[in-house]
Amino acid sequence: MNKLNQIIAAALISISLNSFSADCPSLSGNFSIGKSEGADFASITDAVNALQCGGVNGPVTFKIENGIYNERVVMSVIPGASAYNNITFESKSGVNTDAVIGFPTTDATLTMNGTSYVSFENISINHSAATYGNAVRVDGKATSVHFTGVIFDGVEVARTGANSATVYFTSNAPKSDISFENCEINNGSMGIVKGGVNADIRDTKTSISGTLFSNQFETALALSNENAPAINNNVISSLSKFSNFKGISLNNITNELVLDNNVINMATGSTGIEMNNCAALPTHLGQVNGNSVEVGGKDEANGIALTGTTDNQVLNFNRIKLSNGTETVKQAYYRNAGSGNNINMLNNIFYDFSTGGYTIIGNSYKDMFNQLPGQSNPTLAVSANGLMIEKATPLYK
Repeated sequence: MNKLNQIIAAALISISLNSFSADCPSLSGNFSIGKSEGADFASITDAVNALQCGGVNGPVTFKIENGIYNERVVMSVIPGASAYNNITFESKSGVNTDAVIGFPTTDATLTMNGTSYVSFENISINHSAATYGNAVRVDGKATSVHFTGVIFDGVEVARTGANSATVYFTSNAPKSDISFENCEINNGSMGIVKGGVNADIRDTKTSISGTLFSNQFETALALSNENAPAINNNVISSLSKFSNFKGISLNNITNELVLDNNVINMATGSTGIEMNNCAALPTHLGQVNGNSVEVGGKDEANGIALTGTTDNQVLNFNRIKLSNGTETVKQAYYRNAGSGNNINMLNNIFYDFSTGGYTIIGNSYKDMFNQLPGQSNPTLAVSANGLMIEKATPLYK
């Protein structure tokens, strides 16, 4: 008798004894999911039903046997789940291509609504055979949802909007302590879309690190209404022909953003890193350090663009290359006429393949108003403290 049948039997006994009003027993410990004779649950849906029927009274781990699980998984609130009583779904083999959840005909393969304290490790979540929708969609309030070593395959379409994003966190309720570590996110209109309800109700403790974004059409990573997210050591690779493609789009980010050591390679598009209305504190500056951005295409493009009230940021050791460009509207660094107070630029290298490049070396650069640089113009009329600008000769044309 597998675990699901045991739970059903226990529930029937409780009915006959009039003891727990058909409540299922709560879970704790390790369980297996798969087609083998010894598996506790035959499907992931069976395991989720047991969780939501009886809840948990301790940490729970589900080991998923090798195989392709053709099912739509829907999760809601899990009774008893907490920071200690957390739930983990992971591949039994530890290889993320061995255990695959896939479903092609609904709006999402995995839907979580109000689900907290759940982790997914070394599995694949596939929605690529669908024509629309998300590999993962997270609705409602959520806390402590973690993805480690997970492959997400979204729809492969030339489409915009969050409803075709590979991973979509809706903004209908706040979400905190959400992380992606060493994941792979393929396809979709966007890779990850996430953001708080509004500027007053922001998402917190978002961490995205060591993750590969590949083949998105509109934007690889889009965050909005967030408090101090950390985005580190990710790689974005795009061959999208969408002229407004953006590598990382940040909107209404408050406090100490950390955006470090990301690599963005775009065949075309408008902006490598976009920061709109991203204001840190004068005493705790946002950190944009060590990023490498290459933007191709022949339309208007920017390596790093700061717009709106983007204040109190440090840009340090970033490398920006604009390739295949002929237009003077292409800017390695762009700042509009918004607020833009206390922008500190140190040791960045900005290079435009068609007109040469500029190296910025200095201790600080504050309150930049001009666009930098007017790429076809070797002069730069700005006031700066400790700033040296050198025009580099193109290596080849």
